[in-house]
Amino acid sequence: MIPSPKLRFVTFDGEARSGKGTIVQATKDYLRDHQGYKVMLVDLGQVFRVLVVAVTQAGVDMNDPAAIDAFLADPIQSKKSVQLVKDVYRMSKSERDGLLYTNEVGAGSAQVGARPLSQSFKDELLKKWLYDAALEGYDVVLLDGRALEETGTMLEREGLGRFVAGLYFICDAKVGARRTLGFAMTPYDRLSETDKYEVDALVEQIYDRNQKDHDRKVQPVVPPLGAPTWVLPDMAPQALQPRPMMIIDTSDDMTKQQMSQPVAEFVADVLA
Repeated sequence: MIPSPKLRFVTFDGEARSGKGTIVQATKDYLRDHQGYKVMLVDLGQVFRVLVVAVTQAGVDMNDPAAIDAFLADPIQSKKSVQLVKDVYRMSKSERDGLLYTNEVGAGSAQVGARPLSQSFKDELLKKWLYDAALEGYDVVLLDGRALEETGTMLEREGLGRFVAGLYFICDAKVGARRTLGFAMTPYDRLSETDKYEVDALVEQIYDRNQKDHDRKVQPVVPPLGAPTWVLPDMAPQALQPRPMMIIDTSDDMTKQQMSQPVAEFVADVLA
């Protein structure tokens, strides 16, 4: 790999259903449309979802860790999985969402992500993307995923760019579930009994996913040590130097704009 001092990357990490996907997309749009950066967004969570689809299509039992490891160790299957990642990126949003964003694939991504070889697969694919981004003249890469502080440090150490900021998102599970189900502006106690049941079921899934991510042996999902907590939609704090690491709490009831804009402006301030 060649050094890429111009390329800078920011990690968007954290808990399930914390709003980071919405925020990272809004940040990309803001940096591109209002700040003039050439920005690439890499969704690493999507890589694991693609692996779940690939494992399932191969007839592998998702509840058999040894079988998943054997699949990931097979160079032929690895090559097919890389091709599937490329195919997914060419799909329309509706086609991609229908394939990857189901409850079954979401649950499976935690199981696949717990396997060491899946993390190696993700890291090698990411190195290739960053190398290509540097050659294509990108200024900024936004990395959306989990356990990215360790990944960001590794990428910088290997000369692929500068790791300039790490953002770790947390959210009350009940708030995250309400947002996901379209009840963002409706308090829980005003929901119908049917809607409450849906929220409660998703809350259990969120707790389970976060616990599995936290407990996995390879690249566990943990907040950055000693990082200050910023509660949205408060105004962005002054960027800390060097490399600000922030825990961002999205638990308040707010619009997508109120949740996203302060973060986008904070990242722009870090990059300036």
